[in-house]
Amino acid sequence: MIKRIKVLHVIRSLHKAGAEKICIDICESLNNRAEVDVLLVSLSEENSFKSKTEKLPFKIINSKVFPSITGKKIVDINEFEKIIAEFKPDVVHSHLFWSELLVKEKTHQNIKYVTHCHDNIQEFKKFGFSTLLTKKSITKFYERLYIIRKLKKCDNHFIAISEDTKSYFNKVLPKSIRKVKLLHNAINTADYKMNTSKKELEKLVLINIGRFAKYKNQQFLVDVAFKLKERGYPIELHFLGEGPEFENVKYKTKTLKLQSEVFFHGNVDFVQTFLWDSFIYVHSANYEPFGLVLLEAMSAGLPVISVNGKGNQDLIVNDKNGYLLGEDVELFSNKIIKLWENKKKYNAMSKYAINYADKFDIKNYTDTLVEFYYSILK
Repeated sequence: MIKRIKVLHVIRSLHKAGAEKICIDICESLNNRAEVDVLLVSLSEENSFKSKTEKLPFKIINSKVFPSITGKKIVDINEFEKIIAEFKPDVVHSHLFWSELLVKEKTHQNIKYVTHCHDNIQEFKKFGFSTLLTKKSITKFYERLYIIRKLKKCDNHFIAISEDTKSYFNKVLPKSIRKVKLLHNAINTADYKMNTSKKELEKLVLINIGRFAKYKNQQFLVDVAFKLKERGYPIELHFLGEGPEFENVKYKTKTLKLQSEVFFHGNVDFVQTFLWDSFIYVHSANYEPFGLVLLEAMSAGLPVISVNGKGNQDLIVNDKNGYLLGEDVELFSNKIIKLWENKKKYNAMSKYAINYADKFDIKNYTDTLVEFYYSILK
């Protein structure tokens, strides 16, 4: 008989972002499994997934750990330790660095720990000349020293979400704690599949979903839209998301007189409806740890044309479900036009994208994750 296991997931907050979404999806899927008891703990009241957390074992606690190079360290772990004592987890699975600091502040010999590496966490970066250049980099290096001391005191395993992230952690971690497993993130593919046939579009509708930040590089897509309009194509570009670069991208749109072609929708609850009404998903991030949104787009039947952001190399099969390119407006535009003018090719890539995304379904993911939990508990 399979031993029932208890798994505690810990995350700093549940604002609308990729790491938070996969954390919720994992807990939701684990909660449906007979052999797992799951509890999700957030360290903040912020919650963009209330409809989901209402159906989950879920708690919000006021615990935090902030190391300080100046001696102003904050440690408040009472509520978290109460959760440990009451829930008695076999595995504690942490998401994002501030959760990592809390979870590792006081570890327990009877618990296995899992660090979910949603990107190449900069606090783990080794010392180099650039470390001394800014106060921020010095602080991060101090946090590296702090967390590694804690990690050496427990049985911890790392989950890397892409080959690039796995390679990063194998380089930066001391050999004594270098236990890194590659496990690509996943989505609930059924949420994104269309129930009806895709309608014929009169315009070349492009879509991009994500936070407006410099590394997300949405201004590049505005240049692509301008190039396509300049070449006479009936173009629409839809942006979903918010962030610090929002106004800058909007200003560029106005400067290039693209207000009738480029649309800003902010954060939306159901991105599916926008994906279903689009032709191609376009992605411009200079750095992409993995790319959940790329899977969402593929599952909705959209080929993906993307800047090479390293982690997304694991998702794009060139000329099959999309194209991975350099930051080249002309090349980007040509690939879009190629699919717009060759519907047979487009339909073949759309079908391949849907089937490819199925491999990353959350059920398959949690099958592997549960096997992984059992393997580290032996």
